Amino acid sequence: MKLYRYRPIKSALDELEDGSFYFAERTELNDPIEGYAKIFFQGDRSAWQGLLKNFVCSLFYALQTHLLMSRNVDGSREDFLQNLRNRVVLINLQHFDRSPLKKIFADLSEKFLRCDDVRQLVEFYGDAQIKCFGKETEFVLRAVTDAACHLCVEKCKSLELIADDFDANFFDVAYELSFAQLKTFSDEERRRFVDEIENLNCDVMESGLLSLKLNPRSLRDSNRELKQQLLQLKIFFPRMYVEQLKDMMYPDGYVVCFSRTPTDSAMWGNYADNHRGICFVYETEHVDGREFINFAARPLEVEPIKYGAQIIERNFFDALKHLIFLRAEDWLTGADGVKSCKLADQDAPNEYDNAYREKFHRKLPAWRHEQEYRIFLPDKFYRYGEKFSRRLKYDPHELTGIVFGLRTSLDDKLELIQRLIHLRKSVSDFEFFQAEFDDETQSISIREKFLLINPK
Repeated sequence: MKLYRYRPIKSALDELEDGSFYFAERTELNDPIEGYAKIFFQGDRSAWQGLLKNFVCSLFYALQTHLLMSRNVDGSREDFLQNLRNRVVLINLQHFDRSPLKKIFADLSEKFLRCDDVRQLVEFYGDAQIKCFGKETEFVLRAVTDAACHLCVEKCKSLELIADDFDANFFDVAYELSFAQLKTFSDEERRRFVDEIENLNCDVMESGLLSLKLNPRSLRDSNRELKQQLLQLKIFFPRMYVEQLKDMMYPDGYVVCFSRTPTDSAMWGNYADNHRGICFVYETEHVDGREFINFAARPLEVEPIKYGAQIIERNFFDALKHLIFLRAEDWLTGADGVKSCKLADQDAPNEYDNAYREKFHRKLPAWRHEQEYRIFLPDKFYRYGEKFSRRLKYDPHELTGIVFGLRTSLDDKLELIQRLIHLRKSVSDFEFFQAEFDDETQSISIREKFLLINPK
């Protein structure tokens, strides 16, 4: 099977330099919805309690670390939110078992789970095993963030990281939830209601933060910055926490993208420098109904993208048992050491692995015109985090042709051919094509190009 890879000239020359593909991470792809899976949270009381224990400990650790760092550097110069993103979720609390933080975490967790709001949320979502999607998960955490912040501030006061006279009640947001009312709603009604509350409270808190920034003289200078940062914690920490929980469910994966067509004008414009680039032509190896490209270490399968396929749904609590970098028992243990039934639940065979792979091979129908195929490089053992490690050499003989764009310059063609000769040593069996605009069909077509090349 022939596959085509649209490239701007610089990227094409880089790939020909040593005959390698760069496998891109999800954030480097052009669709922000790439790799999307619909993650929900559905568990018993112990599962929710385990999650909430981690939440309050993670929030405390983020606040404490910031305060300690601010003592050594000018806090006003620190990008608080950027640094916060680097320390949102504490993956393994037991890593602190030999430090004073163990007792602090145990104390915070015990007090947090006894808070009325926390207890009611655990009972409501845990007893009824309610599926919690999207904004509702943020809402669950934001509804108890104020209680968590109060506990964390008091603990920081006891450690002399915050002054005793600091008033943590400077900006409370009352959710005024009625769980009795929520129980009367259908799932759709509840989610709509929760979305409205979540949006309103986020707007109110953001307004408070803007007021602090717009009216700095309304607060004493000694407290203004800390209050701004606490407000940012209340606004952004629940969302960052949920996003990182979803990200950690699956290890990173990396892809190389191809197309089945070399004549898509939009792709020439988007991926080949407005038709000034080229299209590589690769010939895959067909084995048992599957297509492969050979690499130095092993062949890797090339698979088509599924457009508009059914969305992947996965339960966060079910995925914990598959994550080798954490101890699921710690996450799925609630108050008084009670274990969640999720520890004994068994997934269908390969369900987790299939979802991991599938999420990198699905896109919205709007991208169907690209006729995309991909090579997927899984990273379950975290070997490809550095960019240089994701540049893998392929068999140069599987590169069988080049399609020049409408605007590819003669100098660029010359440099490409020189790099190609250096890579393959011989171009006697190589094919060159020229993309052209067809007046009759008002579309791009390609024709074979005869180049009398006799390199010496």
